[in-house]
Amino acid sequence: MLVPLTNWQNPAKRRLEAIRAAHERDEEKLLELHQAYLVLKGRKRASLSPKTLELYRVGVRDFLAWSWPPASPGPRVEILKATSDDLDHWITELQTQGSHLNTQRTPLKPGSIATYLAAVRSFYRALSWAGATELPEVSAPRDPTPAHERRPALPLELYRKLLAHLEASPEPAHRRDHLAVRLMGEAGLRISEVVHLKVSDLQLEERLLQVQGKGGKRRSVPLSRSLALELDRWLKQRLAYAKAGEARVLLNLGGRKGHGRGMSEKALREALGRHYRDLGFPPRYHGAHMLRHTAGTRFYKTSRDLHATARLLGHANINTSAIYAKMDLEGLFEVVDRLEE
Repeated sequence: MLVPLTNWQNPAKRRLEAIRAAHERDEEKLLELHQAYLVLKGRKRASLSPKTLELYRVGVRDFLAWSWPPASPGPRVEILKATSDDLDHWITELQTQGSHLNTQRTPLKPGSIATYLAAVRSFYRALSWAGATELPEVSAPRDPTPAHERRPALPLELYRKLLAHLEASPEPAHRRDHLAVRLMGEAGLRISEVVHLKVSDLQLEERLLQVQGKGGKRRSVPLSRSLALELDRWLKQRLAYAKAGEARVLLNLGGRKGHGRGMSEKALREALGRHYRDLGFPPRYHGAHMLRHTAGTRFYKTSRDLHATARLLGHANINTSAIYAKMDLEGLFEVVDRLEE
C-alpha cells in the first residue's frame, strides 16, 4: 500500500518531520519517509515491487533495532549521525550474530546482508532527500562462493523424479503443482510470475504466455507443445474449483483458507517444500528459484546462445544469463566420465 505522498512533498516540512522522527525513534514515520522516497525518487519509482519494498522494510527495521533498540531509553548510535564505521559495526553483528529482529539469532549469509545494506543505503538517501543527513559510505562483505554454487540448478535426474512424484497422484493439488514446476523448470518463469499468471495471459493457440516480469516489464514466453497441452487440461480442471471472478491460473485447493482463490508465493513455496522433503532431496536442492535456474541451464545447454537464453528468461543484459553456462553440472559430469573411457 502506498504511503500518503502528500505528507512528504513540502521540502521544509519534510526536513522537520524527518529530523523529529529520527530524534524520537518514530519507526513508522521513518519507514513512511523511506517508502515515499522510493516511490517518488527511486530507480523504479511506483513500479517498485511489493516484495522489494517488504525486504527493504525489514532491512531498515533491523538497522533501527541495532542503532536504537526499542526498549532502550536512548540510541547507541544517533541515526542522523551514523558514520561508515557505525554501519560496518552493524554489518559485523549481522555476520556474526544475525538479525536484530529475531530472538533466536543465527549469522546472516552474505546475500542477505547485501540486501539489508541496500535497504539502509536507500534509507539514508531518503534522509538526505529530506535534508536531514548524508549517506555514509560502506560496502557489503564479499561472498567468496561463486553465484552458480550458491544458487544451483536442480539436476535433471531430480527434476524428472519430482515430476514423476507429482504425476503419480490423482490429487488436483498435485496436478496444479506439476504445472507450476514445469512453468518454472521448463518455461523459466519466476515464482512471482507463476502465481500472478492470469487466464487472459495464455495464448495457447500460439503456444505463448504473456508474462509480467520484474519492474513491470512484459515478455512473451514460448511454450513446448506438451506444456501448452497441460495448461489447456488444467484450465478445464480449474473450472471445478475457481471462485467466481478469480482470474489467476493457480488456485488454493483443499482445506486452505481461500480455497478456489489465487495461490500466493508462500503457499506455493510451502507446497514445493513438502514435495522436496517427501522425496528426500538434499537441502542444497530446496527452493523455488532453483527451478528457474534449471530452465536457464537447459536453455543454454540446448542453444549455446546467451542471447536466446536472456530473451527466454527476460534478462535485460546477457551477462546476467552467463551464469547458466557455469551451472551445467551435468556437462561437467560428462567431461569427468569421459576420462574413464
